Amino acid sequence: MNRSPARAVWINVAVLIAAAALVQGLWGWQGLLRPWREVPPGALGLALAGLFSSYGLRAARIYIAETEIPRGAYGACLRLILINNALNWLLPARSGEASFPWLMRRWFGVDGARATGILLWLRLLDLHVLATVAAICAAAGWLAGAELAANAARTLALLAASAPLAIFSLRRPLAAWCAWPANRLARLAGRVLQGLPQRCGGLLRDLALTWLSWGIKLAALGWVLARLLGLRPALGILGAIGGDLSTVLPLHAPGGFGTYEAGVLALLAPGGSGAPLARLLAAAVNLHLLVLGSALLAGAGAALTGSPAKANARLSDLKTDKDLPP
Repeated sequence: MNRSPARAVWINVAVLIAAAALVQGLWGWQGLLRPWREVPPGALGLALAGLFSSYGLRAARIYIAETEIPRGAYGACLRLILINNALNWLLPARSGEASFPWLMRRWFGVDGARATGILLWLRLLDLHVLATVAAICAAAGWLAGAELAANAARTLALLAASAPLAIFSLRRPLAAWCAWPANRLARLAGRVLQGLPQRCGGLLRDLALTWLSWGIKLAALGWVLARLLGLRPALGILGAIGGDLSTVLPLHAPGGFGTYEAGVLALLAPGGSGAPLARLLAAAVNLHLLVLGSALLAGAGAALTGSPAKANARLSDLKTDKDLPP
């Protein structure tokens, strides 16, 4: 166990070196980064502002929904989201997700199983938005020339859109079933289910914040990708969806190198972009560098902001204030 973190670091270093060498061999770094000259700095700053705004909305989802988090601790929720996001990029196969329940328990005293349920619910909402938008794009004909049947795309959109509603409607029967057998696994599953919203208002709030967060992020990244390739914004958004789908799914390479680009190309290459495959790949790498760089910088800033001891003391004070009688 003590060797696992060191092994993960060396794996990521090896992947990073291999990716850098591949980029140099295909385009050269100067040639790869040349398209950024066509993007005005002010417009790029606006896109980055949209990207970081989406992180703030993700933190708001947790802060508003989880009653055990003391009021006034939104900043800690934002730090948690940024650190979790950075670790997801750095560690392979979504293993960075383990930081979410660990930090929720360490910083806010939230039960680990309940925090895992919150995480699973949030990831289901993320997948719901991305799959719904991608399927609607396909059904609307944005993938001109692709062998995707419109009826199948509409069916996928319906399934993706209804998935959170289905899980929410089944939460009480599932909780009752978990409470019936007297075994440890069932009790653990019941605690995980406590991470789901318990009222319709909570469901609608989570859906609204998720759609708003992803709407801002996809609009920002889609605009950047469209500007790099000279495409319609709709196709840029579609490519951004493919990249982000690769980050939500369990199969995720360290740093997203390879899997992120594959996700962008999977949705963008079959469409009517008209750009050569090499140019599409270069734009996907540039978009990946933008997302990865901003995530790692934000995560490092969150990890280095303030003293952990002072932060824990502040949260303890907030919890004490919360428990005081009116």
